[in-house]
Amino acid sequence: MEAIEELSQLSDSMRQASALLADEDVDETSSSATSRRTSTFLNVVALGNTGAGKSAVLNSLIGHPALPTGEGGATRAPIVIDLTRDDSLSSKSIVLQIDSKSQQVSASALRHSLQDRLSKISGKSRDEIYLKLRTSTAPPLKLIDLPGVDKGNLDDSLSQYAERSDAILLVVIPASQAPEVASAKAIRIAKELDGECTRTVGIISKIDQASSEPKVLAAVQALLLSQGPRSTADIPWVALIGQSVSIATAQSGTVGTDSSLETAWRAEILYTKEEQLEFV
Repeated sequence: MEAIEELSQLSDSMRQASALLADEDVDETSSSATSRRTSTFLNVVALGNTGAGKSAVLNSLIGHPALPTGEGGATRAPIVIDLTRDDSLSSKSIVLQIDSKSQQVSASALRHSLQDRLSKISGKSRDEIYLKLRTSTAPPLKLIDLPGVDKGNLDDSLSQYAERSDAILLVVIPASQAPEVASAKAIRIAKELDGECTRTVGIISKIDQASSEPKVLAAVQALLLSQGPRSTADIPWVALIGQSVSIATAQSGTVGTDSSLETAWRAEILYTKEEQLEFV
């Protein structure tokens, strides 16, 4: 169960770092744009091709299906979400903060609003969409959902998010691409930004869509056991089965309990292990 232990250690480290950073002061007098860049939160930047499952991974961290996913939810502009944990809220509540005002919203309303804004963008925009949310389900993090890196590079306006030393890079690779992970553009970009892989985490998404392909499962297993290509050896990997666990949990109304997200992540890892055992 090495992958579960690794995931648990990673979660503990992020919680401890977040708690330390949350004690720092934020300059409330700075301009809106500057204050977004000087947040005390850890930055979590999702890197991957269009359709890799970046938004679904970030939804798991939020604890609510707030970001658009699927074919109609392609991220055409950077989406920046400042998360603040508020234990006084119910597990189903999301509070959107706009300037000094707060408004309770649903995950569905947020998702459809973002999807509508993204649908009106032609091509890929460099103008960020910024949201500040309070929930009882998420740690204090700044999540950055970047447009797909299909062209293999980040321009200056996007690289600023990932270059920061406090930015954790989540490299999201669909399971179907695990056999060719060494040539993944997101891996190359992460290596350029974080040569020692001290702040890079690999996420293998959509395991359920490749569960009948032995070659894919063997490649996934190799990554999880740090036996993949040399270029990925220093990157810790976690495998997810997609949106099914976290979305189903949200719909059942259990997201936000102390163990719900951990249970979802563990269920996904166990699913992967069971598939690997069947393959072996």
